Amino acid sequence: MESVASLPKTKIVRHELFLILLLASIQFTNIMDFMIMFPLQDYFLKQFQIDTAMFSLVLSSYSFAAAIAALIGANFIDRFNRKSAAIFLYVGFLIGTALCAVANTYSFLLLARVIAGIFGGMVSGVILSIIGDVFPIEKRGKAMGGVMGAFSAASVLGVPSGIRIAMTSGWNYTFAFIVVLGLPILVLAILYLPSLPSKLEKQKVADFSQLISVLSKRDHLVALAFFMSVILGGFTVVTSIAVFMERNMGFSKTQVSHIYEIGGICTFVSSWIVGFLSDKFGKHKVFLILVLLALFPILAITHLPKDLPVYMALGVTTVFMVLVSGRVIPSMAMLTSAIRPEVRGSFMSVNSSLQSVATGIGALLAGAILIQLPNGTFERFDIVGYFAVGFNLLALYLSRKVKIVS
Repeated sequence: MESVASLPKTKIVRHELFLILLLASIQFTNIMDFMIMFPLQDYFLKQFQIDTAMFSLVLSSYSFAAAIAALIGANFIDRFNRKSAAIFLYVGFLIGTALCAVANTYSFLLLARVIAGIFGGMVSGVILSIIGDVFPIEKRGKAMGGVMGAFSAASVLGVPSGIRIAMTSGWNYTFAFIVVLGLPILVLAILYLPSLPSKLEKQKVADFSQLISVLSKRDHLVALAFFMSVILGGFTVVTSIAVFMERNMGFSKTQVSHIYEIGGICTFVSSWIVGFLSDKFGKHKVFLILVLLALFPILAITHLPKDLPVYMALGVTTVFMVLVSGRVIPSMAMLTSAIRPEVRGSFMSVNSSLQSVATGIGALLAGAILIQLPNGTFERFDIVGYFAVGFNLLALYLSRKVKIVS
């Protein structure tokens, strides 16, 4: 495996920090495109005259498209040069996002989200593969942490910026903003991403042996089901927080942006702490504690009284984001340790696909449960919370079945 230092001396690839920031920037725009849909829900409900179930279909269409693309891509993505694959997929993602910017009907928006999901879902996997190919094991944690930090950056900077653009110019301009951010990133990727030729180009196109190997083992299926439960334990609630805060709690759109700003900052700090504690005290133990603690803000946020002061509601959403996102860190560490190295790449592609399925199911489930009243408020958010609690308890049970093998 080549390190950054041993790669051909392209212009800036010798600088590890620059490469990490470039990969993180690609991930930042990708995550922002996905996350911005949640706080924009109120705009879509009003403009297209749709209910929460139809909006959930828009959310889940992205996730299911990403899932199908990742599952299919698991069979052939390793046969292409990493740089070529990343650039091709990122161009497709930007095209899908540009189509969202010009969408003027519900059907057009649905199609645009499918296109963005197909390419956006796969580009994340390629980014993580580049890190594995380029950075040696002793530096991979730092690189992975830098790229995964794009999630917090999208929460702190991207989503609030997108909300403010929607408030002043319209939601279409939010997607246009993402495309404008992505174009110079694309140019830098073309110029400076390292060329990483594939060693599998001569394999048969219809070779599904790796995929079959992943799906034929019971331990693998248990691990996949475990992580899907983790995702469902948060996403059933996450998709509806913004619109619930606006319609039921009386939050302004500026106050909704504060949810992501404050929560993103706290999550960025807490993720480092959770990672340290997981290494020190054990992944299973930290996961158990975080899941049990997360049940309280899950139930609290889905049972908020209407007269609760804004600062207290923001406190609940912040604790929710810290604990619910914190569960993912030890669970991901457990997941990667439950798979032998020779099939880890294919397994993670399958897991990425099923993770997208879980986010889509979570969105559809929440949309099917919530009922919009004539005054615009929503009922049965408490039932959504009970489902989230159930998924977390299922994840807790399955975590004891996950076997650590490497």
